[in-house]
Amino acid sequence: MKSQILALRKQILNGEKTINDIVDEACEKCTKFKDTNSIITDTYTKAKQQANDLQKNVQLTINDLLYGIPYVMKDNVCTKGICTTSGSAFLKDFVPPYNATIYEKLNHQNAIMICKSNMDEFGMGGDGIYSAFGAVKYFADLTRIVGGSSSGSVNLVSANVVPFAIGSDTGDSSRRPATLVGVVGYKPTYGLISRYGVMPYAPSLDHVGIIADSVVDTAIVAQHIVSFDEKDYTSQHIGDKNFYKNLKKIDKLTIGIVKDIEKYLMPNVLKTYLECITYLKQQGHIFKYVDFMDEYLKAIHTIYYIISYAEANSCWANLTGIHFGVNFGGKDYSEIITNARSSALGEQVKRRFTIGAYITKKENYEKYFIKAQKIRRLLVDQWNLCLNQVDVILTAGASSVTPTIADVLTNKFKTTAADDFLCIANFAGTPSISIPYCKIDNFPWGINLNCKQFADQSLFNIAYTIETQFEQKKEQHE
Repeated sequence: MKSQILALRKQILNGEKTINDIVDEACEKCTKFKDTNSIITDTYTKAKQQANDLQKNVQLTINDLLYGIPYVMKDNVCTKGICTTSGSAFLKDFVPPYNATIYEKLNHQNAIMICKSNMDEFGMGGDGIYSAFGAVKYFADLTRIVGGSSSGSVNLVSANVVPFAIGSDTGDSSRRPATLVGVVGYKPTYGLISRYGVMPYAPSLDHVGIIADSVVDTAIVAQHIVSFDEKDYTSQHIGDKNFYKNLKKIDKLTIGIVKDIEKYLMPNVLKTYLECITYLKQQGHIFKYVDFMDEYLKAIHTIYYIISYAEANSCWANLTGIHFGVNFGGKDYSEIITNARSSALGEQVKRRFTIGAYITKKENYEKYFIKAQKIRRLLVDQWNLCLNQVDVILTAGASSVTPTIADVLTNKFKTTAADDFLCIANFAGTPSISIPYCKIDNFPWGINLNCKQFADQSLFNIAYTIETQFEQKKEQHE
């Protein structure tokens, strides 16, 4: 059973390493990968003190799976007394007066946060290069992106700095970057992980995400942080949330695939994608095409932007520079707001806010926003019909391997409808997970799996089954 969390826990139990040792090593690795620009705020001093306190009172039980385990938190999660920027110069000195529920839960489990990770400003960007604090660079090749917006969190897990990290996922922000750098990225059913204290991008699409080295570790973390939260008005109840405890392999799966997606994959990825399907057929799984039309695939990109831009503009109307954030002064409220936004917001955010404001103008609201919501409903209805026909739907985790930063900035590289398809799980609030498959041209690539709402346990079981079979395939070729 592949698990860094359980391996570290075993070392603590056996006295091979102390919690101090483990946290010190994680902090040292962060320093080693400083050139990747994955960190906005380090919390090394606090982490080492917490490690020291926990080591003095080691009381591990069968349920204390995260006790003393270091992790990384995306910097859009509010942490009381610790700077939380959401990747924006507007909030470069913002220190929240309260904790997000997700941070409280991890503290309660005695997990140790070692840093706040870099991210696209307010989560707006799919490449990890739109932070006010600079682009996040893939640790294995500094010329390439990690993907966004949870780039810092994903990069530090991929670099083996920590066994897990917290991200967020509005369109694919935990899952696509996980695919690009060879780790697991999970987005739960909408509302299962509280978003209280997590800075929003688009609330109807936002999810807290988990990034880890394996499905087992992802299930362990989910088991500890999924719960109903009355502070989050979108929070949902689930019955049994013992995802790790109930983890099991499944002998035979009926796996759905979308035929029209294949033409949107780069040639080298398409070849690997088809090889992956062939391999899983050889393991006894049954494949069938599900009917998600090409017209629907093409619509996802536009619908996502219309809804997310409009919601983002509404959510961040409070970025005035008056109550919090930077303040450059001015003769009246209007000038203060203009000066603050003009000087402190990045171009990507300005662009999205401007389009969002246009979409929500009285004369445009019905024409764009309401129509987009209606099309979203059609897409979700069709998606749910597809999910009802199979155990799981498998698709490519990305249309390509990780591109270079230069190609992204010069528009030589662009995502396709295969990447956009990951957004459908955000539209529908259905659980989704990306797992590594192999390397293409020496760069990681993986697949994405999807199940029905609240079928998160089934998703974990399926992902665990397939991950194990991928590991067996790798061992056979070594």
